[in-house]
Amino acid sequence: MLKRISAVVIAAAMGAATLVASPAAHATSVAKPIIKDISISPSPVVVTSSTEVSATFSFGTEFADPTKVTASLQAPGGATTPLTLTASDNSTKWSGGAKFGRQSAEGDWKLQITAASGKESTSETRGFKVVQVWETDIRGFGASPEPIAAGQYLTVQGALVANSTTGWKALAGQGVWITFKEQGSSSYKRIAWDRTDHRGAFSDRIKVFKSGWWRAEFEGVSNQFHPSTSDSDQVDVRHKPRPPAPKPDLDSRIIKFNASPEPVKYGKYVYLRGVLQVEDRWSWDGYDGKVSIWFKTKHGSWKYVKTTWSNGSGKFYTKTKATKSGYWKAVFGGDRDVDPSSSARDWVRVKR
Repeated sequence: MLKRISAVVIAAAMGAATLVASPAAHATSVAKPIIKDISISPSPVVVTSSTEVSATFSFGTEFADPTKVTASLQAPGGATTPLTLTASDNSTKWSGGAKFGRQSAEGDWKLQITAASGKESTSETRGFKVVQVWETDIRGFGASPEPIAAGQYLTVQGALVANSTTGWKALAGQGVWITFKEQGSSSYKRIAWDRTDHRGAFSDRIKVFKSGWWRAEFEGVSNQFHPSTSDSDQVDVRHKPRPPAPKPDLDSRIIKFNASPEPVKYGKYVYLRGVLQVEDRWSWDGYDGKVSIWFKTKHGSWKYVKTTWSNGSGKFYTKTKATKSGYWKAVFGGDRDVDPSSSARDWVRVKR
């Protein structure tokens, strides 16, 4: 009987122990939150003017308490701004937006995300850049003197400045092209190049021969400065009038001109010969020059036939087919030093 009572007591004690331990065995564990699919658009954030740029920040979470999901933006230097988030897809997808303008610090920014659930917490950080591209301007550009004589040196100069958070400032160490558009042309061509000094100033001296428009051009720097072009400056280039050609001071003559045979059969060649001479003080010397052959019928007018050249002794010779009876002559038109002259005419009858 004692043994049975002992067994019952032991069994009861074991049952009680089981009942006490049961809640701990069935307790639910809390999973650590996950942050995933982080996206920043655009990246980098490029600010090019006074117009603000909108950026979107998005990410996903798992096992997170929706009331404990936060995000913030940290600027260079540490200043932090909370990001207002919008949840979707049963509070597993999150997005927020921010605007960046000229007041936004340039450099490395951070997107900081925290997701918590119970006592568990997860944090993620993503970096992105904010780039400021500043406006530039070319001021005080000019080309002088104007007008200018052809072959003289023209001075072109100006100053390159750039906008900034504190206003317009000189832009040093940048290359500037000097370009020129000739009068009557539709496009500018690069002529010279100079680098700006600490005041943003540039200048060059260019030998000029043509009238037209001058201007300066800055190509810009990627992700730093916009390109710019100066106003154009028109320059009139004056050319000295050409001296009048000196009057010929030597007389010329054509002698021994002859057209043969005479008569000549229709369609056969007539041969033309002569000597071109110029007067050299007290004598006549042979002269090499261009001699033209002319023909006219008995009652017609003179018509050009062909051209030949005399040699160093002044002699010339050529031929042409004869089809009509008439007069032939040779003509020297003159040149810079010698007066023109004409031969005597020579009659040739054409027979059939």
